[in-house]
Amino acid sequence: MLSGSSIRYLLAIYQLSDGGAAVRSVDLANLLGITRASVVKSLKKLTDEGLVCKKHYGSIRLTASGIQEASRIFTEYTLLSGYFTLCLGLSQEQSRRDALAVVCAVSKEGREAMIQSSLQMAAASCGCKLPEPPQ
Repeated sequence: MLSGSSIRYLLAIYQLSDGGAAVRSVDLANLLGITRASVVKSLKKLTDEGLVCKKHYGSIRLTASGIQEASRIFTEYTLLSGYFTLCLGLSQEQSRRDALAVVCAVSKEGREAMIQSSLQMAAASCGCKLPEPPQ
């Protein structure tokens, strides 16, 4: 299971890479508001997990597993952010911060339950019925 910090790095790389392009450490550090030394240290964990590959003093790329995991987390983040904005009336900025906090701190089961509930509420508001989730 990824730590909240690793999830933040993975999402930042995913966003900067537009789903697969190479990313520079300095760009990642600037986006996250941290030092390049912190980036190097944290990238080791993602590399050990097989989610990122980094050349020495070079670019950072998501592996196929990294793209898959980042895409899954980004989808959860996007759904939660939309729910916070549209259903709870939070500002977009607050919704993004809260969605990031949820994907970084709440268990997978908790996130899935929140997302399913938010989708059901959205469907009910437009008179739609969602299929039951697989067991």
